[in-house]
Amino acid sequence: MNLQSREQDGKAILTMLFEVVLIALGVFLGLLANNWHEVREHREKAQAALRNFVGEMETNIQATKRVRDYHETLARELGQFLQNKEPSSDDRFAKEVHFEGLRPVIFEHTAWDLALATQALSYLEPDLAFNISKVYTQQTAFQTFENSFLTSAFTPASLSSDTMMGLAPAMLIYLREVNQQEPAIISRYESTIPEVKRALAGRKGAL
Repeated sequence: MNLQSREQDGKAILTMLFEVVLIALGVFLGLLANNWHEVREHREKAQAALRNFVGEMETNIQATKRVRDYHETLARELGQFLQNKEPSSDDRFAKEVHFEGLRPVIFEHTAWDLALATQALSYLEPDLAFNISKVYTQQTAFQTFENSFLTSAFTPASLSSDTMMGLAPAMLIYLREVNQQEPAIISRYESTIPEVKRALAGRKGAL
C-alpha cells in the first residue's frame, strides 16, 4: 500500500469518526432537550396542581368555618331540649331549638381528582403530597359520614311528618361527632395550606 492510499484510508476513518461523533452528539442533545422539556412540563403540572389545591382548600376551610357556630349552638340547644323534663311538643321544640337544617359541609375535591388524573402528585415533594392526601382523606371520610346520616335520617317517611322531635336524639349524636370532626379538619387545613403556598412560591421561582 503506497503513501497516498494510506492517507486516503486515514481520511476516510477520520471522516467516519467525525460523523459518528456528530450523530452521538445529536442524539445526546436530543435526549437532553427531551429531558428538559419533560422536567419543565412536570414543574408546570406541579405548579398548577399546587395553585388548585390552595384555592380549593381555602374554599373548603371557609365553608367549614361558616357552619361552626351554628353546629355548636344547635347541638347545645338540642341537648337542653332533650334534658328538659317538660312535656315535649312541636311548639316547645320550635321555641327552644332554632333549627334551620343541619347545614352539612359540601367539600370541593376537583383539584384532588385532577391531580390524580394527571399524576401531578408524583411531581410534588413526597412529604407535601402525603400531607395533602391526608387532608382529602379526612374530608372525604367526613363527607361520607354526613351523607350516610342524612340519607338514613331524612327518609321520605320522616320528611312526611311535621314533627322533628323524633329526630332530635339522632341529630344530637350526629352533631356531637360533627363538632369533633370539623375543628380537626380546620386544623389540618391550617397546617397544610401554608405548606402548599410555600411550595408554590418555590415552584414559581424555579420556572
